[in-house]
Amino acid sequence: MTKAAIQESLEKMPEEFPVEAFIERLLFIQNVQEGLLQSERGETVPLEEVKQRLRK
Repeated sequence: MTKAAIQESLEKMPEEFPVEAFIERLLFIQNVQEGLLQSERGETVPLEEVKQRLRK
């Protein structure tokens, strides 16, 4: 995550907010970014395999 992404996220927050809300937002952004990188690297699981795993 970049400093710019953190600053942008902070700007989108209301004037007052709980610190936990900001931390949750940053973790969400980090997880989405990691998921996108995994997808780009081909580290994904086909939908049918996910369905099979969920059935178990």
